[in-house]
Amino acid sequence: MKIVIIGGGIAGLTLANLLQDDRFEVVVNERAIGSAGGGHAFLMHSDGLSVLQELALLKTRSTESTQSGLAPVIPDVLPGQLVERFSLRRPDGKEVQHLPLDNWRCIKRTELSRYLHSKLPKEVIRDNRRFTHFIYEQDRIVAAAFENGDVEYGDLFVGADGGFSRVRQAVWGPTDFVPGRVKEVVGVASNPELAAQYRGTFNKFQRGDSGLAFGMIPSTGDELVWFMQYDPSISDIDPNDTEALEAFCHRLMANFPDLVKQILDCNDFSTTYIWTTRDFEVLSAFSHNNVVLIGDAAHLALPFTSAGTTNAMVDARVLAANLKNMEPSEAFEAYYDLRSKEVAAHLKLGRALRDVFLMPSALPEEQFQIPLIADKLRSR
Repeated sequence: MKIVIIGGGIAGLTLANLLQDDRFEVVVNERAIGSAGGGHAFLMHSDGLSVLQELALLKTRSTESTQSGLAPVIPDVLPGQLVERFSLRRPDGKEVQHLPLDNWRCIKRTELSRYLHSKLPKEVIRDNRRFTHFIYEQDRIVAAAFENGDVEYGDLFVGADGGFSRVRQAVWGPTDFVPGRVKEVVGVASNPELAAQYRGTFNKFQRGDSGLAFGMIPSTGDELVWFMQYDPSISDIDPNDTEALEAFCHRLMANFPDLVKQILDCNDFSTTYIWTTRDFEVLSAFSHNNVVLIGDAAHLALPFTSAGTTNAMVDARVLAANLKNMEPSEAFEAYYDLRSKEVAAHLKLGRALRDVFLMPSALPEEQFQIPLIADKLRSR
């Protein structure tokens, strides 16, 4: 069975790795040219990390089986940096929450993409392929067509091409996005001293009277991933003006701690971007005939939950396991039944966290919910 995956991001690469099996021929079609994936970094929970650990074990066992008599194979070291604590403070330094976290990891997107790429044969991934349309024969999709003129025939087609999925639009029609009412500036700063000092802690500073917050998490080496969430109805900026964006961030953060200013001072704003948050209601199905969606192409929640990458990897694991044990139609249905319930809960949680962010005074500080997917705290 040939499976054509459209989208070479985390979701598509994870699925391709999990389908490395004699029963499947897999082709990953990536729109970029020679790219290991864009974006900055993200938090991944143990649900996603368990998929990475599964891939590490699969690779190790495969290598061991072909190295009889040689030295033992050392299992892969997972990418990223462990995040063990969450601290929420007000701009004046008052700590509202300090909580232990249950096995979260901060991972650079490029680092994870390289990790997943490294486990796939080079011929599996085809780049410079931006999807345009499907080719049908007797009402059944038989091939995917791309802007560069390439055509890839297959038996099953997987849309793993992100929140603005062309596959979803081609099969399900236009998506009714719901504005998230919050924007987020995302950057990566390099500061060895601060990275070492705050290693393992997700720090967030948030105003108690309006929608404005700054968060930062040490990543790999001397880098810190940071974000500034703000209510654009209060103030906004042209995202295409780098100098104006830098001044905008400094202005909004004027009354925040010196730590925030230090991070902004060592940030490269030429690589910093503004993310306009949005989501959409859970689809009535993630599949249609021989096409199925995974990751953000299938479901999109607001970023307050930090669930996007974890959900993409769990989607891939569930779908891969189903395809190995069921007929495709049955596999697709079981995949939807399991995953739609959880992503619907994340969609609801993301909107609830957004509402608290926009009007924090409506909720007592001790009732503030940690801005991550629920029930992931380590018991004390």
